[in-house]
Amino acid sequence: MFFRFGSKSGEAVPAAPQALQDIQAQLQQQQRLWAEKLAKDPACFATLEQEVHLRFGELADKLVASLLAGAAAQPALDQAAKKK
Repeated sequence: MFFRFGSKSGEAVPAAPQALQDIQAQLQQQQRLWAEKLAKDPACFATLEQEVHLRFGELADKLVASLLAGAAAQPALDQAAKKK
């Protein structure tokens, strides 16, 4: 079974180890941008905090999708699906 984000033509869901590497790279880049934004405008902290929480939620969703895709590839899940 093959999983994609969003739709049949969406980005392929990577395996969990690759997803974690992607998330780490994205966070490193985003952290620099957030730090620059806060340095330029300290008053944006409240808005920035909400943005950070939202981004972490999106990244958590990507990891969960990767874990689900990995579990779906296991024989036990395939067998359970065939029983129904």
